[in-house]
Amino acid sequence: MEVQRAYAAFTVKALDNSRRTFSGWATTPATDRVGDTIDPLGATFKNPLVLLHQHRHDQPIGRVNFKKPTAKGIEFEAEIPVVDEPGSFKDRVDTAWAEIKHGVVRGVSIGFRAIKYAFRDDGGIDYQEVEIYELSSVSVPALPQAVISAVKSMHGGALSRDVVELIRAADCGPGKTVKLIPAPGVGGIKLIKP
Repeated sequence: MEVQRAYAAFTVKALDNSRRTFSGWATTPATDRVGDTIDPLGATFKNPLVLLHQHRHDQPIGRVNFKKPTAKGIEFEAEIPVVDEPGSFKDRVDTAWAEIKHGVVRGVSIGFRAIKYAFRDDGGIDYQEVEIYELSSVSVPALPQAVISAVKSMHGGALSRDVVELIRAADCGPGKTVKLIPAPGVGGIKLIKP
């Protein structure tokens, strides 16, 4: 199954070179630019999560801990380590921290798997249950009217084409709820209708 991504703003919490930390909102129930929402109370995750740079799964830059989900959203605190040994890892984390420290990178994005969701009449998707895998620092700008507020946007669509076709074949259109679980077959999932 395809991993979705949702974007939010963050604020730098510390500029101390001995402990490179920043915090913000990983996700909120706000409607994104394509009309989708994530219910924070339906999110699961296991701390600590990996912190990535621009969603590059082969290039981790640190760790992140999420706070307990609330109706307002999920807050996080992330740390990028100080690395003394020369090499590509030191270069990567130093670059990532410099981008955050100097305000070049001002967004974060969660990588998640949709578990349960419903299509809305307006074409948006309400993600009711998701499993969050990672948080990334990203260049995508957040909502201009809020310093810490969620704006999420899907890369390449919310669901894979195979999964969308499976849902359509099962007559799960707008206003109907489905639950997806990992399973062999189309898209690597099994669809459960209520």
